[in-house]
Amino acid sequence: MSLYVFDMDGVIYRGKKLLPGAKEIITSLRQRGDEISFLSNNSTLSRSGYQEKLTKMGIKVERKELFPSSYLAALYFSQDKKRKKSKVFVIGEAGLMEELKDAEIQITSLLEEIDSVLVGMDRNFTFAKLKLAYQAIVRGANFLATNTDLTYPVERGTVPGAGSIVKAIEASTAKNPLILGKPNPSGIKTLLKKKGWSLAESILIGDRLETDILAGKRAGVTTVLVLSGITGRKELKKAHPSLKPDYTISSLPHLLTLPLGKS
Repeated sequence: MSLYVFDMDGVIYRGKKLLPGAKEIITSLRQRGDEISFLSNNSTLSRSGYQEKLTKMGIKVERKELFPSSYLAALYFSQDKKRKKSKVFVIGEAGLMEELKDAEIQITSLLEEIDSVLVGMDRNFTFAKLKLAYQAIVRGANFLATNTDLTYPVERGTVPGAGSIVKAIEASTAKNPLILGKPNPSGIKTLLKKKGWSLAESILIGDRLETDILAGKRAGVTTVLVLSGITGRKELKKAHPSLKPDYTISSLPHLLTLPLGKS
């Protein structure tokens, strides 16, 4: 038996459209005794939000199986006594706010109070938010990002991601953020610790080389690239050896053809 850790955007679905075979693969893996978890860089939804989204798509999932970057950000602040007292200016959406509030993290937009700036995907990003983030970081606030994905896949094509917002703040402040999501391997390690699985028993399935696959390789788990999202065969062929996955499949149904999780 193994633990299969799935990215969501571009692997399980694109936007509101479930990708072919996703539901069936997850059902098959569970039926043979494997465990499933989800690790997403997308911070727009909380664990509850993702649970609702997947349920509507016909995939039954428990909150404890979900590890979006919104939740990882909340864990980053809540699991350290000093960081727990942080006053955080958040550029992000409802899911990120919800996880931080659940963890009793103080959220503020008063410049003199801000000691950390946390940036996630924000489809209502404004110059006013950019200005406040800039001012806080220049004054010495910590700069953190849920992820730096420049784009993410939707039903048709791609749209700008959280990384495009992060880049604007990087450019103005000349500072780089601490990235809490992938390719930082801490999210995978946190997930494995909570679920009780070893690195050797775990398999990460993602669609992006520089985040999903790199995080998996840094953590030391088996990596599978699925070509249903961001990375295509052309990008894979050009990729540096350090970003090459252990396995590549064209779509999720091919996952069961790999020599994985059968011991």
